[in-house]
Amino acid sequence: MDRRALLTAIGGSVAGGTGVAISGCVGETGTDPATNGTDDASNGTDDERSDEADGPTASLDVEIRTVPHVVTAYEPSPSRGIDPDHVVPESDIPDALRDPLAAARDGGFETDDPSDALLAAVDEFRVYDRGELKPYVEIDGTRYAFDPTLPTFTAELLDEEADDYDEDRVLREAGQRDDLRSDAVETFVHALTAYGTNVARGEYRRCVRPESVAAFLDEYDYLEDQFGICRIRTGVENDDPPYGIAARELTEGDMWDRQVVDESELDAELVTFFERTLASEHRVPALPGDDRSQLFADDVPDAYEAFAAERDEQVYYRIDGTVYDVAVGESMYDRLPVSVSVAPSEDAPREFTLTVAPAPENADGDAEGPYTFTSRGALPSALWTFHDVERRSLEIVETAGVEGPQPTRSDGEALESLDAGDEMVATYAVSESLPAGMYVSRGLFGVSWGVPEQTPDEHGAYPFELRIAVE
Repeated sequence: MDRRALLTAIGGSVAGGTGVAISGCVGETGTDPATNGTDDASNGTDDERSDEADGPTASLDVEIRTVPHVVTAYEPSPSRGIDPDHVVPESDIPDALRDPLAAARDGGFETDDPSDALLAAVDEFRVYDRGELKPYVEIDGTRYAFDPTLPTFTAELLDEEADDYDEDRVLREAGQRDDLRSDAVETFVHALTAYGTNVARGEYRRCVRPESVAAFLDEYDYLEDQFGICRIRTGVENDDPPYGIAARELTEGDMWDRQVVDESELDAELVTFFERTLASEHRVPALPGDDRSQLFADDVPDAYEAFAAERDEQVYYRIDGTVYDVAVGESMYDRLPVSVSVAPSEDAPREFTLTVAPAPENADGDAEGPYTFTSRGALPSALWTFHDVERRSLEIVETAGVEGPQPTRSDGEALESLDAGDEMVATYAVSESLPAGMYVSRGLFGVSWGVPEQTPDEHGAYPFELRIAVE
């Protein structure tokens, strides 16, 4: 399987395609919080910390290490496919629809004369002004989608602006819509007309046309919106009998909009790989409320590679009864127009500086500024260590190259744009309460940049590890 077919986002900061190519699922050695977040026992733990550190005079030394793989796991929203809230429980199904649905489940329902009650019952499954049908029910514990072939009134505005019209039969956009005589007419007008840049013209659909809408159409032939005055076109779908209702059982793939693979179908090594990711404390939470697990891994199990090779599309995984989206990213630093360096502070024994700068010469191909950097919580990155299973944040005590307070998006990401020749420098402080030893802190930032004659911009992510020796 081509890994590039599985590109996705890592932790809200990593975009697939450049920097990190996402391949599939999770696992790494020595990532328990009790090991201070180190990758193997040789780097020291809370009970067995190394007394050796480079740097003869400083009480802190730090070095940066690149990361071969980043693995991210999170629970996707159940509404990604069919929102469970749109599945009507059996007790709430309108009475007029019960017997037709029972017949539809047994092979199909057909009639030449549908009752008004049946038509109205189908309309109860329309959830938006535009008449969109969400025909989902649950019967005897099984979920179904039903497909009605019933007479349906439709209305929409013609694309062409009217040249010749009777002014008395035009409902103007301004002044005339304050009193649309009924909620049904207001819904009708809202469905057909455009509002600003976010709401386009749409189609109105109902099996039963409200009397107030019929009266409105006796009075008006045209509606005015931001695109001008246009004629209302009406029609009826499925005007001739026979009429019917079909039903099919909803699959788990329908509900999630993606195949869900149960752990029983996976190699035991792969299940363990996933479980270690879900238990990872590497970068969760980068911010309060962040529910993504993230693991920095040196290797990916062969079992994952074999599993991914059999799949042509992304899947979800059910682990211990819960559905997860799991993605394994392979780092590609040589494609990023970025340089990163770290050094102990010359002025404070427990501080170090992290410098990030655009470096178009490092990119695989042309890279134009500005270069936009993002990271959850802080730039260049939020950092922390573990001690006695307790997360210790590394405070940013000074920044340079960042204009004032870092602008923060609604999803909690800090954002900054730099030009070639600029740099971001952040000074981090290690708490005096952290005992001597070797610690690992993991960081990650995203970057996007322009490529000549290409839209959209390129983008990728830079994950890294800091090995921090506290003397």
